[in-house]
Amino acid sequence: MKYFNSVLFKSTCALALIFMNQSCENEFSEIGTDIVGTPGIEIKNKTYPVTTYNKKITPFQSNGLAENLLGYYYDDVFGATTVNFVGQLTPTSLAPDFGENTVLDSVVLTIPYNSTATSGETTTYELDSLYGTDPIKLSVFRNNYYLRAFDPNGELDDTQNYYSNGTLAQGETLGASELEGQLLYYSNSYLPSAKSIELWETNEETEVFEVASTIPPSLRIHLFGETSENASVPDRFWDDVIFSKEDDEVLNKANSFYEYFRGLYFKVEANSVGNKNLAQLNFSSTNSNVKLYYTYDLTTTVDGVENTTNVQGEYELLFSGNRVNIFNNDFNTSILQTIEDTSTDTEGDDYLYLKGGEGSMAIIELFSEDENGTSGTAQLNEFREINDGVITTKRLINEAYLEFYVETTLSNLDKPRRVYVYDVENNLPVADFFLDQTSEDASSDSKFTHLVPLTKETGADGVEEQKYKIRLTEHLNNIVMRDSTNVKLGLVVSSNAGAANTRDLLNPTDVEGVPIGTVLSPKSIVLHGNNSPDAAKRVKFNVYYTEPNN
Repeated sequence: MKYFNSVLFKSTCALALIFMNQSCENEFSEIGTDIVGTPGIEIKNKTYPVTTYNKKITPFQSNGLAENLLGYYYDDVFGATTVNFVGQLTPTSLAPDFGENTVLDSVVLTIPYNSTATSGETTTYELDSLYGTDPIKLSVFRNNYYLRAFDPNGELDDTQNYYSNGTLAQGETLGASELEGQLLYYSNSYLPSAKSIELWETNEETEVFEVASTIPPSLRIHLFGETSENASVPDRFWDDVIFSKEDDEVLNKANSFYEYFRGLYFKVEANSVGNKNLAQLNFSSTNSNVKLYYTYDLTTTVDGVENTTNVQGEYELLFSGNRVNIFNNDFNTSILQTIEDTSTDTEGDDYLYLKGGEGSMAIIELFSEDENGTSGTAQLNEFREINDGVITTKRLINEAYLEFYVETTLSNLDKPRRVYVYDVENNLPVADFFLDQTSEDASSDSKFTHLVPLTKETGADGVEEQKYKIRLTEHLNNIVMRDSTNVKLGLVVSSNAGAANTRDLLNPTDVEGVPIGTVLSPKSIVLHGNNSPDAAKRVKFNVYYTEPNN
């Protein structure tokens, strides 16, 4: 239960009116300049100490993601990351009838890129979630490792988890010898294109081969038939694997098919160190598929007369089974030593090294002991009194926010637009995340009031600085007014700040999971920590509050 004196109650009403007005205008100004001349009320601000230190992101659960990464990304600060993919294929039709005298025409793999269409005389596309424009090597194999759905060592119906380092919880490993079965495709110059793809067909009336339709930009590969860089696949491979099994149980049940044809493995390699070509792909989409195009003889009877015609059929396979990303990092030794060093956790680090994927994050501890030895509890008690479990509020919190300055000399030029903060002890977003309804119409990104995008400002010395601002007003209100636990917070880069669901870590300690927006981002940033040698740029926790001036 909370008690307010009459002056604080009046200030609460005044602030409520201001915030309602701000909400209508979708603008948020700095607190401390809007309440002027209100009798008995004084706006103050204070910077409170925080401790920030680095934490390595250990392997995380990488199956069951709605979207996956594929490619190679070299980070000038951290080093190289390779992300491969293995996924099961599921027939869209079971117990198929391929007809008589079946002849395979082509086998086509299609994975649409994330893209945005622009309207005009002709439709053009811009690729989204694509990092880098360097050609890399791409191989597609038939996978021979069975991606089982259930954990044989767990409880009944426990699903099997697969992790980003290519292991299972039981210590099994997705080995290259099993993943790299029959080589179906190879290119040493794979590079996503933003061009739409023309689909050609023979016009039945004119018998002219012409463009019948177009599809958005996609990773589109001929695994058999028309291709310029196909691997040496036996001519009868797809006939033997699919068509010869027409009456077999392996094509009658999805689980039997998973055991028989265990999916595809996509392997990437760099042509040279420094390459960047990594894409976020939606393998779970119904437009992501493998299609076998074939012809067969269809016999019909009209007025007792049989007529046989050659018609076209297709057999479709979707990536609707298990899908697993496998990360392989080759990070700089000095960076690894820094993020794995726990000796500075108590006092905090000079710099915070944030990297998406199986990279690194930072831990934030609010209200750490200050230079005068004042404890966090004593600092919180500046805002409240607690007697026999009853909270009496002494100050009304108007706004609270963290400021992180970018260490530009150590960071890449291509910096992440957003960073994300969450409660690592409960694996949940903070309260401000849920209250923030802002979004960007052009994308699925959101939470711009709580998690302000990277901004630039010019200091008094004329030097441009870059920083991230994270509002934690409601989070602090919960601690002060509702006696919530002052939990440790995690700070990570994010490809989408609204993607708050987390992925479990293989070996959790004080961090149990990382957000999906972090898993799907290859970018990095270096920030000034609480022990930065540049005192002016050390992380700041600013609190604006109202209290009676008497």
